[in-house]
Amino acid sequence: MSKKVNIIVTQPPYGKEDAYSAIPLAETQAAAGNSPSITFVSGGVHSVVKGQKTGYGDAAIWQKDVPSVEASIIKAKESVKFYALEADLKKRGVNDAEIIDGIKKINIDDLTNRILESEVTLVF
Repeated sequence: MSKKVNIIVTQPPYGKEDAYSAIPLAETQAAAGNSPSITFVSGGVHSVVKGQKTGYGDAAIWQKDVPSVEASIIKAKESVKFYALEADLKKRGVNDAEIIDGIKKINIDDLTNRILESEVTLVF
């Protein structure tokens, strides 16, 4: 029986790696026959911005090919649904032209309903 798995990402895309870790977790849920989604809220909404650069930390890390959260989202869009909380996008000055194609903006009522309808909700 397929379960609705709702993953909520609250942290920015780089540093703690929560956003980056949530995406393969959602993909494994899709592979297991479940219906996964990821909703970016709070600082996590920065994960849905186009044109991300991954060079952070010391020079040794800059030299490595670190995949962006954007690339991971684009790769996973066929099996995972992606959402971003509209109020948090607005609060952080992220406009529609900056959002990765395929990310659906939702309001707080939509987020509440997604949580109530899901069998599993995980928060990163």
